[in-house]
Order: sequence, then structure tokens, then C-alpha cells
Amino acid sequence: MIESEFKTKAQELIKLMVDTIADKEYTKLVSSIPPKSSWASFIDTEQTSENACLGFGKWLVEQLAMWEEYEDKKFVVDHFQKSCMEDIDAMDEARLEIDNRDIVCYRPTSFGEELDFWFEIEFFIENGQIKAVFDVNI
Repeated sequence: MIESEFKTKAQELIKLMVDTIADKEYTKLVSSIPPKSSWASFIDTEQTSENACLGFGKWLVEQLAMWEEYEDKKFVVDHFQKSCMEDIDAMDEARLEIDNRDIVCYRPTSFGEELDFWFEIEFFIENGQIKAVFDVNI
């Protein structure tokens, strides 16, 4: 896979992930880029990809509701915007193949305003395929 194909595939996966989150279809994250399995602990259950999606969804709903109450305005996660994605040009397929890891950041917005957290998406190669998981950085 050449570098441009890799970056295109990575961007497609990030777009799918962000749009799934924006649509509040958290369980569908398992088929794009799921959250790290540790998110399952947010709902006190077994650390599976499916439970991690549910745990992340619960956290996000509660986080947005807390901000809404504090700020007295609505908060959402906007659909994918390429301008919110950082480091995609820095992705290096050679590094990914050597280190088996590379990270891309995505800074989500709510009605066009940057939220107070961002997604750190960790890409890795598994059985010759590009895979990824994400975590939240506050």
C-alpha cells in the first residue's frame, strides 16, 4: 500500500467514526474505529469492543449534558470536517510498518466551535490490514 492510499484509507475510517459519533450510533463504532476497550469500565462491564462503544457513548452523552447545563446552550458532536483532523500529513506508512503504530488527532466541534477534548486515533497493522482504536484526550 502506498502512502497516499494509506492516508486516504485512514481519513475514510476517521470520517466514518466521527459521523457515527455525530449520529449518536455508538454501537456502530465497532465496525469503523472503536474506542479502546478500557471504555467498557465506564459501564462496569467486560472489556469488549461492543461494551467499550456503549461506555464511550454513555460518557459522551453525560459530558455534553453537563456542558449544556453549565453553559446553558446545546452541545453536539458535528459531522466530519477535514479541517478538524490533525497530523494526517505526518502519518508515515514506513513508521507504521516499523513501529506498528501511528496516531492521528481529530478535534471535534459543536456547531462549529471546538470542543474541550479531542480524539487520539491509533492506527496499526494487523494481519496486513489497517486497524485503529481511539481514545479521548481532555
